[in-house]
Amino acid sequence: MIEILFNPFEDRTDRDVRNLLGSAFICALHKGDQAPVAQAVSDLGRKKLPAPAQSYIKARCDRYAAVLAQMSSNSLLGADIYATAGLLWDESLFFECHEWLEQNYRAVQGQEKKVLQAMIRTAGTFELLTYNRDKAAVSVAAKALAVLEPHFSQVPESFNIQPKIARLKNVVKTGC
Repeated sequence: MIEILFNPFEDRTDRDVRNLLGSAFICALHKGDQAPVAQAVSDLGRKKLPAPAQSYIKARCDRYAAVLAQMSSNSLLGADIYATAGLLWDESLFFECHEWLEQNYRAVQGQEKKVLQAMIRTAGTFELLTYNRDKAAVSVAAKALAVLEPHFSQVPESFNIQPKIARLKNVVKTGC
């Protein structure tokens, strides 16, 4: 028997689930309230989703609740986009981290914009690795490294970029 896994890169329904939940969660981060996620889950509950999608939703909701709980106990987190991104990263919410940083990309300029784009690519690399998309991950990691290595000091400490750079280097070196 072949086990079917959740994969937003190969299944449209899975991609729609990931995107809807991710968008709802970004909204929840801004509001500091789980309500947008609850609404998305309710909307998804009306559909006959396969078991892997249902498991994904449950796991994501658990991680979202953990992030929102940490943010509510530390009101400074939401004000620091990089600390919030780090918190998302720590919960392995790479897609959501990518989305969170991307929102802020449009508001910055110059070198900061290039560094933020590299951070977005870093999150994208880890999202790709999550779904065994190694070739694409290597390509995106190389682009991120080209900016992050010479400019790592411009990444705020709250994002803790050094371990991520080390992992990116390993991805490029080993091909996964």
